[in-house]
Amino acid sequence: METRQKTLSVSKLSDSGTEAQPNEEQLKSRARKISILEGSATSMQDGFGSRYITPFALALGASNTIIGLLSSLPQLIGCFFQIWSTKAMERFTRRQLVFWTVLTQAVLWLPLILIGSLFFTGHISGIAAIALFFTIYSLLVISGQLSGPPWNSWMSEIVDSEKGKYFSRRNKITTAVTLASMLIAGLILDYYKQRSILLGFSILFGIAFLGRLSSAMLFTKQHEPKIKFSQGYYFSFWQFLKKSLFNNYGRFVWFTTI
Repeated sequence: METRQKTLSVSKLSDSGTEAQPNEEQLKSRARKISILEGSATSMQDGFGSRYITPFALALGASNTIIGLLSSLPQLIGCFFQIWSTKAMERFTRRQLVFWTVLTQAVLWLPLILIGSLFFTGHISGIAAIALFFTIYSLLVISGQLSGPPWNSWMSEIVDSEKGKYFSRRNKITTAVTLASMLIAGLILDYYKQRSILLGFSILFGIAFLGRLSSAMLFTKQHEPKIKFSQGYYFSFWQFLKKSLFNNYGRFVWFTTI
C-alpha cells in the first residue's frame, strides 16, 4: 500500500520534481466555473446600476426625449465600436481587451455618483448635470459593448461542447442574481427616497462599481486558449450586405432588422 501511494505521488510530479501542470481541458473546466462567478458579479452591476439609470435620469430632471435617447443612442454607437474590437483581437489578447474595457466600464460608475452629488447639492444646474450624465453613461455603455466580440470569441473556445446546457445553467444563475439585486436596490432606494435620494443612488452605483470591478478581476484568472485566425475570416460590412441574401445568417439579420 505504501509503495502504491509513493508511485501515485511520483506520477503527479513532472520530471522537474514539481506538480504536473493542469491540461487544457482542466483549465477550460476551471474557466467555466470562473465565468459563472464573473457573470454573477456583472449581474450585480445590472441589477443595482443599469436597471436604475432611468430613475436616476428622472431625478436629475431629464425629459422624455432624453430618456428615449438614453435607451437607444449609446447602444447604437456601441454596436459600431464593436467593429474596432473585432479587429483589435489581431493585436491584443482577448483577456486584455475584455479586462480593460470592463475595468473602464466599472470606473465610469464613480463619475455618475459625483454628478449626482454636484446636482443634488446645487453646485451644477440640471442642464449641465443631464449633459454630463448622458456623456458618461454613453461611454459606460460603449465600454461594455466593446467587450462583447472578444468575450464571445473567448467563451466559444472555453465552452467547446454542450454549449446549450452550460449557458442555460449560467443564465439561470445570473438572472437570479439580477432579480435579487433589483429587489434589494429597490428597497434601498425606497428607504432613502424621503431621507436622501442622493445617498440611495450613491449606494446603488457604488455596489454596481464593485460588482463590475470584481468581474474585471475574475477575467484575469480565467484561462484563455490561444486564438487562431482562419484565412479570410474578416469581411467588410459591404461584403456582408452582398452575401446576406444567400446565407442563413444574413437572412436572419434581415428578418430581425425588418
